[in-house]
Amino acid sequence: MPQPSLAASQTQGRNKLPDYYRMLEVDPAASKEVIEKAFKALSQKKHPDKVPPEQKQDAERTWMEIRDAYEVLKDDDKRAAYDASRKREMLNLFLSEGVIGLAKKYLR
Repeated sequence: MPQPSLAASQTQGRNKLPDYYRMLEVDPAASKEVIEKAFKALSQKKHPDKVPPEQKQDAERTWMEIRDAYEVLKDDDKRAAYDASRKREMLNLFLSEGVIGLAKKYLR
C-alpha cells in the first residue's frame, strides 16, 4: 500500500507525487462517498479483464494505480498525510518554478 512521502517522491529535484484525485477523476474536496463511487466506476471500466489481451499489461498498471489512489483517499489518516504532502509539493514547486511551474503540473 502506498505511503505518500514527499522526500521519497523527489528525483533530480522534480516532484513525483501522484495525483490521486486526478486518477479517480474527483475534486480534492470530494466526500468519501464520491470517491468510492468514482473508484467503483473506474475499476469496472479499466479492469484488466475487460480489455483485449494486447492492452492487458497497460490496463493492469492503470487499474493498480486507481486501486492505490482509492486505498489512500478512502482512509482519513492516509488522505490527510497525502494532502499535506501535496500542499508541500505545490509550495516547493511554486518557490522553485513560480506560477508557471504550478500551471504546468496542475492545469493540464
